[in-house]
Amino acid sequence: MSQTITAPYSHTPLILNNRRLIVVSNREPYHLVREANTLRLEKTTGGLVSALDPVLQSTQGLWICWDSSNNNCRFDELCRLAELNNIEIPYEIAPIKLTEVDVAGYYDGFSNRQIWPLFHYFTSRYAFDEGDWDSYYQVNRKFARAVIEKASPEDLIWIQDYHLMLVPQLVREASPDFNIGFFCHIPFPHYEVFRMLPTRKEVLHGILGSDLIGFHTPSYTRYFMECAEKLLPGQVSIVDSNTLVYKNRRIIIQDFPISVDFDHINGLASLPETEEAVQQLKQSFPHGEIIGLGVDRLDYTKGILERLECISMFFERYPEYRKRLVFIQIAVPSRIKVQEYQKMKQEIDEAVGRINGRYSEDGWTPIHYLYRSFPLEELVAYYRAADFALVNPLRDGMNLVAKEYCAAHPDYHGVLILSEMTGAAHQLKASFLVNPYDHPAVAEAIYRAINASSEEKSIRMEVLRQNIQENNITRWLKNYLLTFNDAIKLRRYAFQ
Repeated sequence: MSQTITAPYSHTPLILNNRRLIVVSNREPYHLVREANTLRLEKTTGGLVSALDPVLQSTQGLWICWDSSNNNCRFDELCRLAELNNIEIPYEIAPIKLTEVDVAGYYDGFSNRQIWPLFHYFTSRYAFDEGDWDSYYQVNRKFARAVIEKASPEDLIWIQDYHLMLVPQLVREASPDFNIGFFCHIPFPHYEVFRMLPTRKEVLHGILGSDLIGFHTPSYTRYFMECAEKLLPGQVSIVDSNTLVYKNRRIIIQDFPISVDFDHINGLASLPETEEAVQQLKQSFPHGEIIGLGVDRLDYTKGILERLECISMFFERYPEYRKRLVFIQIAVPSRIKVQEYQKMKQEIDEAVGRINGRYSEDGWTPIHYLYRSFPLEELVAYYRAADFALVNPLRDGMNLVAKEYCAAHPDYHGVLILSEMTGAAHQLKASFLVNPYDHPAVAEAIYRAINASSEEKSIRMEVLRQNIQENNITRWLKNYLLTFNDAIKLRRYAFQ
């Protein structure tokens, strides 16, 4: 299952200085699906895999990951089966097998019941559990051992996200000469929030094992620098706004806002079959003169319940839009085994039923709720069909849905209403920015957005699309890797 490497990635071997790139992440880039007597290789969805998969293919890289496969045998056994079935795995994947106890403590526990709520400012949902921390530490050691076993001093080791914050220092302790980068895909919180974490110093020490530390926005970078300076006095010294010294090493801390594959999404949106799907969607909503859209993973940070209340308030304040506007809410299942998420799904189900019960009339239903995953090709048709997208997370590291929505509008039609609490708001200032906690203001923003002139909508969308096209996923990758090289030189020169 090899793929043709597209032109934007042709420069990558030069940026890497012909080094091998080793990606370390919680999620695997591919998984093998066994159906009856057949075996199929399937790429994992998501921006990170989309960005890095072509690079690893073009440079014969390595991806170290958790083997989260639901198959009844290990990933390496399935790889042998794949070879027997003539299924080509495009580069080396080194999966780490975790026990159910590991997953419960490291993933469900410390990562998602402690770090996730704390870093997203949901402090009331945070409660420290020492057992979860112990599990997190042990699993991070497993990942670090896999890196140490596989890596050489010339490789570029790029560790991804909050699941693996201890790995950089654990690897550094084994070999001071390793080239280590880290990227945090969620917000990094302010000092007053971060210091609530009992293991705050251990987490900082872990991340500071890196040569380059990346975040989405300047504010996350600034917060990390402040936490390191205040919580590790005498161990960290600030050189400038993007550099500090730790254990006699200069470390670069910088913002690299992640993005989407603009050309791919724009191309999908321009296909005749997409246009046909858009027309079918519109015809399926006879009272859908105006179509609004929300797309989210089912998570309390995304503000889905709050969004539904804003839609209800909109219909209360502007009754003339009843039987004219429909709102489609797509919720992608997430952490379905966690009781808290099960409860949230029930609350959303009830809110949809309550609002539809209140406003529905003469065959018109205001909210259409779709609880399932969508392939990108199908999702692009929903983006194209929507006259506005309401993206109102209560806190979000970036939010790629906002960027995908704009990339899917080559007709310059459509309006983006975006939460100020997203990392994307730092770039997408031509959207209608809202405070997601101010429900009346969000309802008002919906009214202003749909009543803006065609010229205003077109100008806003043109500015948004130009920003996303220029700052696409390829640029994110290129900027990080180029800065990674600078960080390695900085460390090596320091010891010459």
